[in-house]
Amino acid sequence: MRPLSPDDPQRIGPHRLLARLGEGGMGRVYLARTPDGHLSALKVVREELAHDLLFRKRFSREVRTAGRVRGPFTPAVVDADTETDVPWMATEYVPGPTLKEAVLSGAPFPPESLLVLTLGLARALGTIHEAGLMHRDLKPSNVLLSPRGPQVIDFGIARAVEGTVLTRTGQTFGTPAYTSPEQVVGEGVSPKSDVFSLAGTVLFAASGEPPFGGGPVGGVLRRVMTGVPNLAAAPEGPLRDMLARCLAKDPDARPEAADILAGLVALPLPSAEHGWLPSPVTEQIDLRRDRTRSVEEAERTTEEMAPPPPSVPGPEAVVPGPEAVVPGAGTGSPSGPGGRDRTRRRRITAVSAAAAAAVLLGGTALALTLPERGSPAGEPGADPSATAAADPSGSPSAEPPEGGESPLAGWIYDMVFSEDGDTLYVFGISGVSVWDWRGQELVRTLDSPAPEAADLRPDGLTAVGYGLNDEYVMLWDAETGEELTRIGYDNQGRGFYDMPAFTADGSRVAVLAAEGGNPDNDRLIQIWDVETGDPGDLEIPVDGALSELEFAVGDAYLVGLVTDWGDDPSDVTVWDAETGEVVHTLPGEQGVIGYAALSPDGRTMAVHNREGEVRTVDIATGEVLRTMDAPSEAHDSVTGLGYSHDGGLLYGAAFGWAEDRGSVWDAATGELVRDADVSVYAPLAAHPDGEHLAVVADGGGRILILDGDYATVAELT
Repeated sequence: MRPLSPDDPQRIGPHRLLARLGEGGMGRVYLARTPDGHLSALKVVREELAHDLLFRKRFSREVRTAGRVRGPFTPAVVDADTETDVPWMATEYVPGPTLKEAVLSGAPFPPESLLVLTLGLARALGTIHEAGLMHRDLKPSNVLLSPRGPQVIDFGIARAVEGTVLTRTGQTFGTPAYTSPEQVVGEGVSPKSDVFSLAGTVLFAASGEPPFGGGPVGGVLRRVMTGVPNLAAAPEGPLRDMLARCLAKDPDARPEAADILAGLVALPLPSAEHGWLPSPVTEQIDLRRDRTRSVEEAERTTEEMAPPPPSVPGPEAVVPGPEAVVPGAGTGSPSGPGGRDRTRRRRITAVSAAAAAAVLLGGTALALTLPERGSPAGEPGADPSATAAADPSGSPSAEPPEGGESPLAGWIYDMVFSEDGDTLYVFGISGVSVWDWRGQELVRTLDSPAPEAADLRPDGLTAVGYGLNDEYVMLWDAETGEELTRIGYDNQGRGFYDMPAFTADGSRVAVLAAEGGNPDNDRLIQIWDVETGDPGDLEIPVDGALSELEFAVGDAYLVGLVTDWGDDPSDVTVWDAETGEVVHTLPGEQGVIGYAALSPDGRTMAVHNREGEVRTVDIATGEVLRTMDAPSEAHDSVTGLGYSHDGGLLYGAAFGWAEDRGSVWDAATGELVRDADVSVYAPLAAHPDGEHLAVVADGGGRILILDGDYATVAELT
């Protein structure tokens, strides 16, 4: 990590650059601050690539696909702009060394660490391949190390560079030592090629040497085609045998990523207490974290010395009319396409990216059995090109702009059926949309600046938080598309409003605010009167990152999913809504919270803990009421929870891909009603007739309506 030079920009898109992390064949990588206040690794492509039309086309496609990759071993793409003069993409920041740096500094991996590395890389490749990508350039320098497991980066980028100005002028992209034989000859490249590279990367971690030795490129490539890899570096036994299969010259003789997991996952793993990394690598991670903190401290000092920002429009301001310019619309600025890290989930029915990461930190064994696609906290990693239809007049629209994407494009965070059951309200990265689900038609979108968060109600009352740049919460009637009122405008000395949550009757709305309007400052919860716009006197401090917020138990309590700013796991905090005092925190003895869902009556909560158990808990007392029967192994892992409309059934959601299946419990007894045989995905919405269920497939872009037998009766796209 190096300070910015005079030649480096201060900002790229809406992201503030803090330091330079490195430079490679594709471009420079910076440590950046996202509009949400998080850190990201932002990669800016080289100028010669920026002018290569073939690269730009491929880069745009690969970034869109990479945005769908969500898992514990692949840092999520949080933002990108592939249309600007110099394309860039930002991913979650991992403050750890690359595998190459760690090993070359004198820390070859012991056998137990090699096993975790292999399983993590196989998990990562499985996630990448399921999204329709191949990595094509898996090697030690494309693997970052963190306590939660190896983190595979730059997937798909090699494909974008192939045949571009770099390769046409004789430059190479990638490392020949980890290239598969079919890549060398340019024929039959498939996901099995990544498996070959995986094995070579693991052998490097064991020995500090490439699998086929070093030296001139020509000699290395000949050995890749006909030579024998250095398998002696791996410990004898199942791991060495599996690596040998992965390095077969014939792709058909190699296992798939799933086969690697099946063959090795039963082997003993290092204890969570001592972690999976050698101690010298842990020290390197600590050092990088210290450097990151120093950069952040310098950033805060600079901000304190900067002049105050211009004032924000007061409460008398009106919604921009047709003659006004919507800030950033279509320009790549914070409100425009690809301009924000807009990956926040709204309800407790699915974990945020931050919470998912916290669950992973709970232990190596758990991390290796977690789903490939979290949240996500948050979840980070949505399709950065997805954007809502923009109408400068702010009036509701029933169709996306000509040639534009569906309002369902990208990740979907929350859904609710209307009171009469005829309409489905949807909130996602592209904003809020209203659907006639029986006719499978879009009714309208709530055109507005890109939202940070939203709370949807069956009566159509909708609160949309706009966070950093617009700094208010807009209340809508989604049934008619009418704008009702705005609260905020920094008229109470805050100016950052997020995570809205209505009371049961809709008369009040809780919001997350930041001291002085700066999201990096202390955060607190305010409760606003909807009719008067009065925030009241109560301010509840939030010690950490709040990713979900709901009223519960007759509005007597507020419930929030909170993740510590450091590496501590997430928990559910329950506050007294009248006094702001913390009543208790969950899980306590229940383990790290992964996913949670409120019951329809708001009195109990279902939680999925670090042990993989699903339990129901009394919100007022924190008492564990019952533990749900464990689903069969066919339901690999719960990735979301939700209740039926009457609260009688509890759904354990699956990933959302075609082969995944969820489970259904009797909420009162904990008995399995259906076991790993229903297409129940998260997020989900229960119909008031008790016979239909809306679920999100593929993370976004497609909503399935299921009937009482869990068969698909409608599909929204």
